[in-house]
Amino acid sequence: MNNYSNPLRLNVGYMYNKPIGTSRDVPVEIETLDLEDLLVKDLQSNVRISRTSEGLLLQAEGEAQVQTACVLCLVDFYLPVKFDFEELYQFPSRYREETDLILPYDGYIDLRSLYREYLILAMPIKPICQPDCRGLCAACGANLNETTCEHHPELELLKGITKGAESA
Repeated sequence: MNNYSNPLRLNVGYMYNKPIGTSRDVPVEIETLDLEDLLVKDLQSNVRISRTSEGLLLQAEGEAQVQTACVLCLVDFYLPVKFDFEELYQFPSRYREETDLILPYDGYIDLRSLYREYLILAMPIKPICQPDCRGLCAACGANLNETTCEHHPELELLKGITKGAESA
């Protein structure tokens, strides 16, 4: 069912002449995937393909790890994302609405753009690498998760307080 050079290119031609209401589930499991500027790993989803009078209805749900940058410290990390979508690929003869989702005559559909779009939509607007991320120093740009700098004396003060408590 999947093409190895593009695992999100599915052969759905066999569904064109099936009776209305026929459906089939297609599991999608991909270790790593490059969707233009979106790096994805551990993609696991299920695509249900259902024959309708208008075309083929695709319903997908799944989860993946998407590479992004933390808005506080700017470090790249993989963010767990859950997604789902439902799209109708119309038969060319029944084409009524303005859509790019027309069933091709060769019977293969490429789901890369749909997966990319819905993974992006499922991501938070401001991804954070960890709940206690301290971000960057506004003065020198140091990553405060990895080091302290002279611009943050309150951090040094806290270290002094904890050292004093330990010696008492």
